Amino acid sequence: MKAAILGLGKIGHNTAATLVDRGLEVTGFTRDAEKARAVNECGITVSGALNGNFKVKAFTDIDQAIEGAKFLVITTTSKGHRPMAELLKGKLQEGQRIVIITGNWGAYEFYSVLRDEVREKHVIIGETSGNLAASPSLTYPATTFMKTSKKSMSFATIPGSAGPMVVEELKQAFPEFYPVANVLDTSMNNTNPPVHVPFCIFNITRMANGEDAQFYGQCLPPILLDFVMAADAERCAVAKAIGGESKSILDLMNAAWKVNYDNIKDLGLENPSLKSVKLPKDPYHRFLTEDVPYGYMAVSRLGKKYNVPTPRIDLLVDAYRYLLADRAELDGPEFNVDMEEVL
Repeated sequence: MKAAILGLGKIGHNTAATLVDRGLEVTGFTRDAEKARAVNECGITVSGALNGNFKVKAFTDIDQAIEGAKFLVITTTSKGHRPMAELLKGKLQEGQRIVIITGNWGAYEFYSVLRDEVREKHVIIGETSGNLAASPSLTYPATTFMKTSKKSMSFATIPGSAGPMVVEELKQAFPEFYPVANVLDTSMNNTNPPVHVPFCIFNITRMANGEDAQFYGQCLPPILLDFVMAADAERCAVAKAIGGESKSILDLMNAAWKVNYDNIKDLGLENPSLKSVKLPKDPYHRFLTEDVPYGYMAVSRLGKKYNVPTPRIDLLVDAYRYLLADRAELDGPEFNVDMEEVL
């Protein structure tokens, strides 16, 4: 079984190493020739939840990277989803599976770019609701630290009916995956925006000052925890209105870690992986520049489209827009493809 990892950042390095450890043949794609050279000459060295040196063949030519690969695993940022889909146009092979980690409407964007080709070549596009194993650092040559991975991760496909079949195909590569009804579930129930966006907006002075602060500790006083859960309730209302399954951030995080806490602060502080998470020391961090446009801004757009009020989420989006000003990423999915078509 062969998998191609498209995007060799921190998540890409960890994902490639994990799949090699699980017995797959793995190739990688990156536009960075120096990064490809480092991987080819030194392998990928990982410590933490996974330890060892793992051999991966990296390419700067995407045709070479995906040749013969059953699974195309996308590990770019959300902003990179549409460009990667454009790069794959005309290159897909019969019966391939596209696996996007993390979704953030990635499956929707891939489908909007590639829908004619995926139909013709019987390709199935899928996405997860989050990352399995985060990494705080990537150094050269090709060395990462892997945090403790989540115990389970929801996965959905376009079309939604193919989810159980693809999860079965991916059992060796990603035994953590379990199928959910459709990509509304994975993208609307992504665990990152509901915590990253409000935590960062209301701690942005700390971020700008480069302060050392524990994400689930001093960054989450009770007054903010109440706001976070109220904004999350708005997200759940939008999910329900567009035909998705409504799941609170607390339920999602308990399920991902197979625990049972009654609030996300205690869950974060008592989780070995989450309790080490620090507030970013730069306001232009992906916790905002990715998780607003592809997370809460997308929810806000859908709320307006389906007449669901989202006042707290709108407040967060406006604060991001004005605080980051001309450096705020404002693209995000436009939802020009009929939602019924991707279900």
